[in-house]
Amino acid sequence: MKAIITVLMAALFSLPVTAQTAQLESLPGYVDFADLDAIYGEPRVMVNIGGTLLKLMALASAAEDPETAALMSGLEGVRIKVYPTQGNLKPALDRVSEARSSLEAAHWEPVVQVHKPNEQVQIFMKAGADTIEGLTVMAVDEEEAVFLNILGVIDPAQIGKVMDSLNVDVDVDTE
Repeated sequence: MKAIITVLMAALFSLPVTAQTAQLESLPGYVDFADLDAIYGEPRVMVNIGGTLLKLMALASAAEDPETAALMSGLEGVRIKVYPTQGNLKPALDRVSEARSSLEAAHWEPVVQVHKPNEQVQIFMKAGADTIEGLTVMAVDEEEAVFLNILGVIDPAQIGKVMDSLNVDVDVDTE
């Protein structure tokens, strides 16, 4: 009897995650990252935040940081996976190459592309009329492979305000 109750509870708790994943997959900014668990094991970091939680976070931060709250209120999902590569770059680089081809075919715009020996960074955005509908970052080096997908309406003006409020200075090393 305990086994049946455990299975039923697990099924009930997994329904929101399954529904959330299906809902995210239908958004224009969704990127399907092939599962690298079979090669690298469980991700060191995995974040999968849906629109409901993002909206709650936006409401909670509205008084203290209205710019960040405004940016977060348009988001539908944030997905992050970080795998330790331990020098085994080929599977992750292959996945980046496959994703890059798919993104280009779906009319995503490459924003940043860095190709160095043993390091690759790809940043793509899905543009809407006056907004960004999705942003994808893929970075692979000797230590880790990072896959990030932000879904929803991203107002470029809001990004600048948030970056300024956090005193973030983007310094790209081109050497």
